[in-house]
Order: sequence, then structure tokens, then C-alpha cells
Amino acid sequence: MNSDPQVNFPSAPGRAAFPVRDLALLLAVAGLLFFAWLGRLPLIEPDEGRNAEVAREMLATGDFITPHFNTLTYLDKPAAYFWMVAGSFRVAGVNEWAARLPSALMALATMLLVWFLARRMFGDGAGLRAGLAFATAPLVIVYSRYVIFDMTLAFLVCAAMVSYWQAQASNFRRPLLDMIFFAALGVAAITKGPVGFLLPLLSVLTFAGITGRWRDLRRLRWGLGVLVFLAAALPWFLAVSMRNPGFPRYAFWQESLQRFATSSTRRGGSIFYYLPVYLGGYLPWSIFLLYAGLTRLKLWRRMREESDRPTAYLVSWAAVVLIFFTISRSKLPGYFLPAVAPLSILTAKVWEDFETLKSGRPRWLGPSFLTLAALGIVVAVLPQAFRWEAVAAAANRKIPPAALALLKPSLFYSGLVLAALGILGRNLTRHSTAAKSSLFSLALLAMTVPLLLVRWAPALEAYANVLSSRRLAQAIQNGPERDLPVYGYYCFRTGLPFYLQRPVNLVTTDASELTSNYVAANLARMRQETTAAGLEPVLSDPQNLRERVQRATRPILVMVRVRDTQKLFDTVPNAEPLWTEWEHSIWKIPPGRNEEVGSRK
Repeated sequence: MNSDPQVNFPSAPGRAAFPVRDLALLLAVAGLLFFAWLGRLPLIEPDEGRNAEVAREMLATGDFITPHFNTLTYLDKPAAYFWMVAGSFRVAGVNEWAARLPSALMALATMLLVWFLARRMFGDGAGLRAGLAFATAPLVIVYSRYVIFDMTLAFLVCAAMVSYWQAQASNFRRPLLDMIFFAALGVAAITKGPVGFLLPLLSVLTFAGITGRWRDLRRLRWGLGVLVFLAAALPWFLAVSMRNPGFPRYAFWQESLQRFATSSTRRGGSIFYYLPVYLGGYLPWSIFLLYAGLTRLKLWRRMREESDRPTAYLVSWAAVVLIFFTISRSKLPGYFLPAVAPLSILTAKVWEDFETLKSGRPRWLGPSFLTLAALGIVVAVLPQAFRWEAVAAAANRKIPPAALALLKPSLFYSGLVLAALGILGRNLTRHSTAAKSSLFSLALLAMTVPLLLVRWAPALEAYANVLSSRRLAQAIQNGPERDLPVYGYYCFRTGLPFYLQRPVNLVTTDASELTSNYVAANLARMRQETTAAGLEPVLSDPQNLRERVQRATRPILVMVRVRDTQKLFDTVPNAEPLWTEWEHSIWKIPPGRNEEVGSRK
């Protein structure tokens, strides 16, 4: 007989009937924000182009153990996400829509988990609010439509956290929930590496520390769980390690520990790096949740009480993600994504408490709307900053002209929308009942990001068109040079192999242009193996390029950054211009001897 005390979590109100309308509304919102026009934009450099090409080569070669990029071994990330994209290509064809479909599905699945957990914790109304907050968060919308690992990781972390909560709520009587928890950890490990299992484990440890429920951790079926974890993660790890003996050291030392503890990836940031990510990536909910949290700081001790354990669980989850990646020396906005799920449920709890007020409105509501309006005014006047020469010069360097032309009116429009919603929300909720104020404010905030997207869509499309390789590939494929070899001269467009569906050679010193730490770390070995096999090198140097041109029987195409054109002429001076757009140009190099080195200086 089990002598451990029973865990009697408070039952959530309002779950008598299944909320069909709530679910239908959430599915409609997700369909619009995650799936509509999913394949319209071209693949954006460098992440989308690279990840889609890895999956395409996986499908083309049939090698589902060792990922390859541009025919080179690519072990920067595990294989699970590439399996998903390759499977999508198999079903829907090799195109942008299919490449992004796994991320969109993961966003939908995560939203449903958020809805489910919020209902379990706080009731049906909280489920709808949490789902809306999650689905309309800018960070979620962006990564649901992006070919990258982060949304899949967010789903797996969420799945682990939901299963652990349900296991604890059922007093660990259901072994299946334990198995789901450890299976999610295992799949997350072969999706993103050790961080996939560290985030959930650290979160439940923190929760146990806050609530004093250390005994619950011992009630997990660790023996069964470890077997499930190993069954999910170990087969691929062993297979890829047998084929690539240096992989374990690279995966755990260089790709994990060094990235976390050193600035080797040059993706660092200050201790406040994730503050603007939170404020902008979870806008507008971030403002309101921040003010609501500040008004409740004195109540933090209540999280040890049984009635506030759901809040403690969500705070532990979000805090671990934030602190873990703040400590890490490698920082990117997408790393914050696993925290959006608990933040969405906390937001729903705030609105649930708001709606049940007997009179008045919460103290945080007015300042939040005023802050939103003030933010709108600041954004609306931002275009005036382009009058400063330094700002204008920086913008011209970083932003393509077609997108820059749309940036100023988009900022102005966004500012007007935010200011109008802030003022309208404050006025609508000023004299309404708590129930009506809650409904008005929720509706206004849920509409905020969709309204902004209407204006930003043309600017984003113009930006994507220039930063993608699709138009470059079309220019090559539609001309008589479609079958000629293509070289990148100290530059590389990661999406070009995807759109051309063949390798692109690279003239390089350190292979950093490929954005692959693994290739850069193993460059010398890869070059030696290519030479020993008698193959045409994918990675070259200027001398290799010159020799290739001299012995060629047909022209080759060379891509170069506009600013490096003279360096290309120093290597192969007899070049004919074919195509130019913003930062890059394509030159046709005729075959034969190139002896007039430097003649174009």
C-alpha cells in the first residue's frame, strides 16, 4: 500500500460539456495564422534554405542516418526534424509549402496542448484564452511558418510538461503518462540535442523545489522511463556514431557544451537579451502579463499552497527556459519559444481572475493599455529616425531597397494601430462591468497582431524575395546556362542547392559561408577525403578555381558579393556579367587559360 500523501489538485470549473465552439474558433485562428499562404514566400537565407536542402538530399539519397548539406556531411543538428521535412516532401512534393508544413503542424499541436492544459488547470474559459494568446503571439506565428527546429522543440517540451502534470494530477497511477514524458524527452534529444531533455527535467525539478514535492519525482517510473528514452534516442545516435566516429565528441563537446559556455558561435548577447524578445515576441500580451505579474509579486509565497500549484508549475517552466538561455553564451530569439506556452496559460489565468471580479477592474489593466498606446506613438514616429544620416546608411546596408521603401509606411501604420487599440481598449473597459471589460480587452488584443500582419505582408514578401535564392535559381534555370557548374566565390546562398536541386561549389578559406559549424570544424578532413576519392571538390580555393577554368571545356558560373567583384577578377579576369541583385551578382567565366590576372583593376 502506498503511504505517500495523495496529490489533490483543485478541479477546474466549467468542464461539464466539451467546448466545441472554443475548439472550432482556435482551429480557425490557427488555420489562418499558421497555414494560410504557407508556401507563398520563398525560402529565406540562411536557415530555411539550408534545412530544406538537408531534407531534400536526405530524400534524394535515401540516407536517413547521416544528414548532408550540399553533399557534405552535416551533423550540426540531429536528424529527427529533417525526417519530418523529408516526409513532407515525399507526400506533398519538394516545395516551400511542404518544407514549412512540419513547423505549422507543430504549432497547431502545441496550441492544442496549451488549450488542453489550461482547461485542466483553470477551466474551459482559460483554455480558449490561452489558445488565443499562444496562436496570436508574433514569435509563434513566425516560427510556425519557418523551416527550423524551434517549433518542434517547443511542442516536445510542451508535450513532456503536459504529461508530467497529468501524471502528477493522477497520483502517478497511469504508466502511459510517464512513458509519454520520457518519449518526448528522447525525441527532443534527437531533434535539438541535450537541451531537448534538459529543459523539461530542470522545469520539474524547479517545480518540486518551489512546492516542496520532491517525493513526487521518486514516484516517476524512472526505470521504465529511461528505457523509453533510450528506445527513442539511442538507435539513431548509435547508427550515426558508427558511420561518423567523431560525432559523439562533436555533439556533446563542440555543439552543446562549447555553444552554451563560450562565445564560439558568435551569437552572444547581454543578460537582458530576452527582455525585448519577450516584449516583442509575445506582444501585446507581454505588456499586460508583465503589469499583472508586478501587481502580484507579494503573493509569490502562495505558490507553495496546493491551490496555486498550477501557477507554480507554469512559472517554473517559463523561468527555466528564460534563465537557461540567458546563462547560455549562444542566444537567438527562437530559443525563447518553449516559454510561450506557459506564458499563454498564465495570461489566461490572469484574464480568468479578471472576469470573476465582482466590481471594478484590475489595477494592471489601465496602465497596460496606456503603455500599448505609448508604444504605438513611439513606433509611429520611428520613421523620422531615417532623417539621421547614420540610421539611413545602416538601413541601406542591411535592408534591400524594395523592402526599405515599405518599411517607413509599415512602421507608421503599426504605430497608429497600437495607439488606437490602446486608447480604444482603455475607454471601452473604463466603465464596463468586469465580464464585459474582460471580453473587450481579450478581443482587442487577439486582433492586434493579425491587423499588423495585413500591413507588414508586402514588406516581408519584398524582403524575402531578395534574401532568398529562388529568383537567382530561376534566372539560371531559365537561361542557356542552366546546366553549367555554379561556384560561390567567398559567398554562399544556402537555398541555391535546393532550388537548383544540385550541388553548388564554394571557393572558401574556412567554409564559414556554409553556416555549418561541423563542416568548418572538419574542413581539412573533408577536402582530403574528396581528393583521395578522385572527386571534383565542392570546397575549393582560388587556385582550384583557376585550374578548373583552365581545364574546362565549357563555361562556369560564379556568384560573388558585389563588394568582392574585384577579388574575383584577380583570380579569373575574363568574366561576363549575367545577373545582379542588391548584394550579389553572377558572372560567366569562359573556359580556357586566364592569364590576364588583374587586368580589370
